[in-house]
Amino acid sequence: MSIPLDRLYHFIENVVNEIYHNPLVIYRFWPHGSKNISDLNPLQNYHNSWYECVVRPAVWCHDQEPLDFDFFQTQIRHADDVWPNLVRSLAKRSELLQSLALPGLRRNLMYYSTVFSKNLLVHSEKRSKNLEKYTAEAVPVYYWSHAVIARDWFRYAAHEDFTKDASKEFLIYNRAWTGTREYRLRFSDLLIEHQLIDHCLTFCSPSEDGKHYETHTFQNTVWRPQHVLEKYFPPSLVKACASADFNTKDYRSTEIEVVLETLFDDDRLHLTEKSLRPIACRQPFILVATHGSLQYLRDYGFQTFDSIWDETYDTIEDPYQRMQAIIKLMLEVTAWSGVQRRDNVQRMQQIAYHNHKHFFSKDFSDLVINELRTNMTEAVDQIRQNPGFDKWQNRWRHLLQFPQIRDFLDTNQDLNQPTRQQYEQVLEFIGQHPKTVAERIKI
Repeated sequence: MSIPLDRLYHFIENVVNEIYHNPLVIYRFWPHGSKNISDLNPLQNYHNSWYECVVRPAVWCHDQEPLDFDFFQTQIRHADDVWPNLVRSLAKRSELLQSLALPGLRRNLMYYSTVFSKNLLVHSEKRSKNLEKYTAEAVPVYYWSHAVIARDWFRYAAHEDFTKDASKEFLIYNRAWTGTREYRLRFSDLLIEHQLIDHCLTFCSPSEDGKHYETHTFQNTVWRPQHVLEKYFPPSLVKACASADFNTKDYRSTEIEVVLETLFDDDRLHLTEKSLRPIACRQPFILVATHGSLQYLRDYGFQTFDSIWDETYDTIEDPYQRMQAIIKLMLEVTAWSGVQRRDNVQRMQQIAYHNHKHFFSKDFSDLVINELRTNMTEAVDQIRQNPGFDKWQNRWRHLLQFPQIRDFLDTNQDLNQPTRQQYEQVLEFIGQHPKTVAERIKI
């Protein structure tokens, strides 16, 4: 399945342009899903790109994956990819290069300097200490990007027949286990330990990217499995993009999906399309995610299943204790009597129907899009009220002390790099730029 995610970023571009009343520069990873900093590039190509990119606020989109400040702190855009002539001419002046603050010498996501002291960072997580590390350079803009994406990916689920002919209680998609997902190995281990495998439609691959879990260096050793998993589970044969699809047969043949989210051993709230797939497919669910994730869903108008089973697992902050509580809940479900099961399945399906209807409703769509517009408006207003041009001007006053810089500006003919004319155009832009929202309204 090929998903044209650039359409989402063109939509965000239009939203921002309507708010700002002028174009901005949207940066997003291409190909989508990449974590290579060299793949974080503008959505559109700009003629005279140095001037265009400097005078426009930048919108850095990291809205599909959890933020990872420390990872990108080690990623550097090479300076000679951005200003090659200038860098080559000054290559012997290392102390000068350190003072330039060129785009290519800046670390982390926001590697390209603009005249604004802060730019916009579009993200999709709450309760995030990781996000706090970016606030010195960025104004954060939260929206639930996966809700927008999932409504596109799962749109055909609105027309499918999910009538149950269940042979197992639980559906568990257990694919990747590296990075933040290594907890899934121990979860599979607990299914073995508590004899739950026969109640589950699931799998677990012993290797990922050619590396076996026995040789994996665990970030948290509590997640190391105690059993030889491949003796109990068939391997997953699907690609990573499978979470963008759904299998109607799987949902018909199971009663409840146990959703293994991207984040579990973490404090952040970051729900992906994985949590919305059972909702789109009219399936009851148990959420293996960070604490408070069920309340996150309720805040968007979805119902959960606390009237049928104990959902206090969602309030447990310790991840291993939360996992044990989920296993305990699964055992209770398997112990339902025939009468209990018939009654509970009927009640579960009523909630699942409500969630399915709400997911595909205009109300939910408007809720998510209006949240994006509201948060983006507040962030843009913050930049307009305090653009912080002094930071850019002070840096250039320092740079112009060096004859090499002045000579480069006077002789450079490449409009993708600064010229004297472009530098003066930037100063003119700063002089004419309104500094408050009120001044902009007067224009």
